[in-house]
Amino acid sequence: MGSRFFQAIGVWPLLAALAILFFLPAAVIIANSVTEPPGAGLSNFRRVLADPTFFRFAMNTVKIAIIVSIFTGVIGYFYAYAMYRAGPALRAFLLTCALLPLWTSLLVRSFAWSVILRDTGIVNWLLISAGVVDHPIGMMRTLFAVTIGMIQILLPFTILPAYTSMRRFDSNLIAAARSLGASPRRAFWQVFFPSTQVGLAAGLVLVFVLSLGYYITPVLLGGPSDQPVAVLITAQITSQLDWGAAGAMSAIVTAAVLLMLAVGWNALKKIFLV
Repeated sequence: MGSRFFQAIGVWPLLAALAILFFLPAAVIIANSVTEPPGAGLSNFRRVLADPTFFRFAMNTVKIAIIVSIFTGVIGYFYAYAMYRAGPALRAFLLTCALLPLWTSLLVRSFAWSVILRDTGIVNWLLISAGVVDHPIGMMRTLFAVTIGMIQILLPFTILPAYTSMRRFDSNLIAAARSLGASPRRAFWQVFFPSTQVGLAAGLVLVFVLSLGYYITPVLLGGPSDQPVAVLITAQITSQLDWGAAGAMSAIVTAAVLLMLAVGWNALKKIFLV
């Protein structure tokens, strides 16, 4: 009787919890875009879209997301390939290392990078000790620091999909390519990579979308010119108390993210499923 009951209700409790905890607050914030101040209508959207500051912050967000996606894609794919080729013990160790970022608070990881990259951090200490530089290199409050921090945090989201696609790969195809005279490098790029790039593509889409909403890491590691649009939205609420502009920005960003996600998903289907 109990199992039938749970089968009947299915995933509806989870969907209800998601609606209450995520969609309802988001809907309230976006509703402010047309209700604050009273009778605002679409004026907040016109004001935001005409604001060069919003455009600059939006371009910063997209630029950081693209850079992080490229580097996580390259590093994550070859890390997943190392897991695929490793033995059981080494594979378990590599998988544990890949999952470690997911077991630690995002705030803690970002603070850790601020300690590592500061002028008195371990990176500058190693460079000075090795005689590479004579004085500390300013790495904090730069695009480099933001990129490094976000890559380390988001790497699991490219490693795991890529590794999953590799696990499904038929290794006999490589043996067949080698028997036909293909070199190991040619067999990799013409047989293995095309068969497993769907996992890489899925990871890239996921990382890109997640990067668009980052806030803590750019604030802690980046400078004024490296801040995402989430910082501007926060400033509208906490500093200027302009809920209408913040709601309009949130609505625009949400629509852009959903559009990019839909485009990415359709591209994946057309490339790999047709």
